[in-house]
Amino acid sequence: MINLLKMDLNRFFTNKIMYVLLLVFMIFQVFGIFMQKQYEQPDAQSEMLVSNMNESEFIQMILSQTPSWVLMYIAVFTVYFYMSEYNAGFYKNYLSLKNARRNSVISKILMLGIFTLLMFLIMILADLIGRSLFFQNAAIGDFGYFTKLVAGQFLLHWAFSVVVLCAAMLIRNAIPSIVTGIILGLNVIGTIASALESLVSDTNLSSYLLVNTIVSIKDLNQTADVIHVAGVAIIFLLLFSTLAVKYKMKEDLR
Repeated sequence: MINLLKMDLNRFFTNKIMYVLLLVFMIFQVFGIFMQKQYEQPDAQSEMLVSNMNESEFIQMILSQTPSWVLMYIAVFTVYFYMSEYNAGFYKNYLSLKNARRNSVISKILMLGIFTLLMFLIMILADLIGRSLFFQNAAIGDFGYFTKLVAGQFLLHWAFSVVVLCAAMLIRNAIPSIVTGIILGLNVIGTIASALESLVSDTNLSSYLLVNTIVSIKDLNQTADVIHVAGVAIIFLLLFSTLAVKYKMKEDLR
């Protein structure tokens, strides 16, 4: 496990594509704030001016918009990182070792967690820079609430990366896998499920779908919303991690 983790860490931190993605994301995040300043209007849900929002409110507004660029970048990197090893074929040299298949998947999941964490750090940094430059407002807001928000969204986005990893493992082709990741990020499935549910019942089960939870604004001062976010994140993370491991254990390497 340690050797596989070291190998993936080396591939991760020497991966030039990762740094390009993070840099491009940061530039577009700052540019997006500049454009929001040029065409500022009250937020549709809170009726609050974007320039008056603290960082917690700003993050929730950004992540609730479709498409979520954070999800798009995570989907692209997840597929690229997995397929770069899969297409090279050298992973077949170690998968015959005891527990190597299981450990290789766990290692990939940990790398995706690191990338997701980097995405959030870059997003927060870009937000603070952009809001300071164009809104003259870099307020964080209540730090406890901010911490809960970032932790919850980090877990949700990490779970999303594992869902995309499962799709890439099943499809085994980069372009269709990226398209699948983008479709998931656009919440096509969640939107259809919500529409169908509204036609046939008064339940709200579709709100517990992963991307539906990511794009919905929650009041994390409410215990029910904290449980909702944490529960969905942990269930999807554990479920799809288990599915990924089980699939890799049975995967035909031909």
